[in-house]
Amino acid sequence: MSKDEVEKVVLANAEVQERLEGAAPKKVIVVPGRIVNIVL
Repeated sequence: MSKDEVEKVVLANAEVQERLEGAAPKKVIVVPGRIVNIVL
């Protein structure tokens, strides 16, 4: 998966949406195969 695809899947996840509480992330950092960080 590309970084863009990973970002879309993560942001569409129900648990992520619950934790974001409607806030838009300022930045999404994707390290393929390792970690995804969402900066609020």
